[in-house]
Amino acid sequence: MSALNDHFFDGQHREVWRRLVPAGLTGAETDFIEQVAGLAPGDQVLDLMCGFGRHSLELARRGYRVTAVDNSAPYVDEVRTAAQAEQLPIEAECKSVLEWHPRQSYAAVILMGNSFTFFDVEGTRRLFALVAAALKPGARFLVNTWMIGEIAYRHFREREWHEVEGYKYLISHRFFQQPARIESEHVLVTESGIVETTRAIDYIYTINELETLLAETGLRFEAIYSTPRRRPFQLGDTQAYISAVKL
Repeated sequence: MSALNDHFFDGQHREVWRRLVPAGLTGAETDFIEQVAGLAPGDQVLDLMCGFGRHSLELARRGYRVTAVDNSAPYVDEVRTAAQAEQLPIEAECKSVLEWHPRQSYAAVILMGNSFTFFDVEGTRRLFALVAAALKPGARFLVNTWMIGEIAYRHFREREWHEVEGYKYLISHRFFQQPARIESEHVLVTESGIVETTRAIDYIYTINELETLLAETGLRFEAIYSTPRRRPFQLGDTQAYISAVKL
């Protein structure tokens, strides 16, 4: 992971990210996880780069046991506090995902919210190998992203401007090759006029490149959808939900 990405969710971005999630999305995505992974009550699920735990918490509420991993201490503390308050079966760990090691086998591993694009090709290969080591044979690895090549190249914009519940949010993008990546500057302005600037890098992989990386690490690319309701992905779509299976 780039050092820039290590600190992307410091400061105000933690709150802005929460406010960007549309109402109902977490429930729909959790339905997707249950259905595609074929989960049974009590199954163990691994939520990598879990953020503030929206999927971990919803899965635990539905009767699954969850391990949630993130490198942001405030996010992990938030997950632990919510799990304790609701007495949910969640084990939350604060650690860089590439330094974390599974201690058991899981019925599913999820990586939602575009997180895997924070890694260059070697980091992605290490991440996928970790996922393969964590999964039971035949179990699913589920990924959500909006930065695969088939999306990023078609919808690239140099500038974006958003209003997000009390924030003005300006994003400037630059595209680079070798490796293919988009480097971004994110500027937040609060209602009181405080300005916060953060930078990030998203590494861009085509579907074919992802299929190769998955195969190299013992995972088979299975399907790609554009919505959690499993509509088949087509060029022009702005989201991807990818399913891979442990060989």
